Amino acid sequence: LPRACGIMAAAAVVAPMLCGRAAAPLSSAAAPTALPLALQRRWYTPPSRRTWSKQHHRIRTPRPMLDRFDLSREQPQKQWWRERPVAPATFFGFPDVTKHGLRGGSLYVEQMDSVTLAVLADKCVKEKIVDPEIWEKFCWRAQQISPRMHEPDLCYIFRAFARADWVDQNFLTTYLGRLNRRLHAMHLPDVAVLLEAFANPRFRQSDYLQKTLVHLALLLQHRDDAKASDLARCCAALRALRPLPRALSGEVLEALELLAEALLLRDLSDLGVSRAILVIDSYVAWGLLNHEKEGKSNASADLCWALVRDLKGGMRAHGKERPNDLATLALALSAGGLDHEDLWSELVMNLEFEAHRLSGSAVCMAALGAAKAGRCSGKLYEVLVRRLAEEQGKLTPLDCSRAVGGFLRGPAAVAEAAVTRGPVAERMLELGLAKFSPEELVAGLDGLARARGGVWGVEALAGGLLEALHPRLAELSPAQLATVAKSLGYLRPETREVLSSILDRAQAAIVAALAEELLGPSPRHLAMLCQGIAAQPRELLPNAGERLQALLPPLAELLAAKPSAVTASTVLASLLRCPASAERTAVLDACAQRLAARAHELTASSLVSLCSALARLAKAGWTPPELLLRQVSEMLDMKRYDLNPGMLWRASEALAALGAGPLRLEERDQRRTAPAE
Repeated sequence: LPRACGIMAAAAVVAPMLCGRAAAPLSSAAAPTALPLALQRRWYTPPSRRTWSKQHHRIRTPRPMLDRFDLSREQPQKQWWRERPVAPATFFGFPDVTKHGLRGGSLYVEQMDSVTLAVLADKCVKEKIVDPEIWEKFCWRAQQISPRMHEPDLCYIFRAFARADWVDQNFLTTYLGRLNRRLHAMHLPDVAVLLEAFANPRFRQSDYLQKTLVHLALLLQHRDDAKASDLARCCAALRALRPLPRALSGEVLEALELLAEALLLRDLSDLGVSRAILVIDSYVAWGLLNHEKEGKSNASADLCWALVRDLKGGMRAHGKERPNDLATLALALSAGGLDHEDLWSELVMNLEFEAHRLSGSAVCMAALGAAKAGRCSGKLYEVLVRRLAEEQGKLTPLDCSRAVGGFLRGPAAVAEAAVTRGPVAERMLELGLAKFSPEELVAGLDGLARARGGVWGVEALAGGLLEALHPRLAELSPAQLATVAKSLGYLRPETREVLSSILDRAQAAIVAALAEELLGPSPRHLAMLCQGIAAQPRELLPNAGERLQALLPPLAELLAAKPSAVTASTVLASLLRCPASAERTAVLDACAQRLAARAHELTASSLVSLCSALARLAKAGWTPPELLLRQVSEMLDMKRYDLNPGMLWRASEALAALGAGPLRLEERDQRRTAPAE
């Protein structure tokens, strides 16, 4: 009380001073009303605010006795916004399958309908959940409700189990029967999902796949309401089905032709970059861009070129999101012969930018694609080799084979740093050649055959691959045997018996396949076999002339099918080892006629090689036609600047020997002599 009275008295003295008036005697009646508003304060606290229990349980106000203790600093997990939610994590109204391993409990599978089961199964595939307990329950529920499912749900659930590779014989039997029963009611999106499921060979049966392909062809022939995105999905799904038996391959090729015709009638800009790349890759993989034979329709080639033109300008943005697609595109463009200058320039530049983000498989694909097209710059080689060393432990046998074919086409320093002395050879030794499939061994051998001279370790690596491949020759297709025969023209084995056994098997398989008109070998493969035989030295293969003489009848049939100029040029050059005969002359005349009509298809370096071959054949007694010589001379004059300096003089001397007159040579075209020491 005395303290309170003292405070009130001091306020009475200070208040007039704050108001700008002199102090005056304070009477008892005027004291309460003379206080200013700034000093008026209520000295009573209601009971409702005297306790901390009335505050909100999630809002903490500092208390007088605990101001120095900050709970958020000592124990951050105790803050209310970090509290664990009371409700469990759910997805689609059911317990989250991604948390089932931690939380346990029931998944309530017995209450799931078809849509919920399809979504949850697909989520398990994307999250890579392989818990047998979950998939057993999903499998039981899927069979239980299968009679009540509609077509989309059937396809999506079947695809989820196929992608998870969960094979249950009861499930497989039930769903294949239901899919066959409801196939007539499926639309194109449903067929696309079903084809994606058939990518797993364990879920693919030939009868059901053939019926699906027939239904797809009927939809494309009699309905025109499909979206471009669904058509592209079908193309990508068919790409994943390779390889297939001959009968099914024919069905796939017909379906792809129909898909190409349907896509050409739609706006291709709606597909997007990723799907456009998948479509191009599908048509290239199935060989529909093969230039060896003149097909009934050019729809496939027209579609791929239209997509290539639309891809221009979209590489930078797409490379930031999906850099691995750039590698897929590079390999598809090179394999399909889609030589678009502007797109290649943009693609190589973005591969250099995104090389540090590529996977090991994508690095090998990018190197092979860019090297085959002759577009791999020194900078691109450098960044790809660096990334390859970082991804060495993740390389598969197929990646190693592609890396061999890509980096060995480059300079010797790059080839040794990446392959023979680098991560590729180390990874191949780590995996062991026994784990390589025949296709991968053939690809590796073909890549080694393209190495430049002087690269260290090529012979040793080729010997190891050939040793692993020779016992498995029976597993090779005719096309693969032709590739091996051509490769042995550069990588000559030391043992004559090994070479003879490989060439015998390749010759028998290719001739038999061409006689039966199989889909595998093409005229190009027969030309590769002739090239491999002609390239062997006489001491290693003394009967090369007899082998080529036996191949003259199928070669005559091959040229009647109007192959490409590259194939005709290869056949013509290889017949130099063949003995002179009427059949040989007829085949050479057919080659010359084909080359005279298609000489513009040859590159400048191929034209120079053709001139040298014509000069050697003229010395052996065969006279080239004047029309061919005139066409070759004109093409060389047009493409002279595509050649490296110091090369055109070879063609000029060969044409002069043939009586066609020497070419006009510039200073860069003259023969270069070595500087005197």
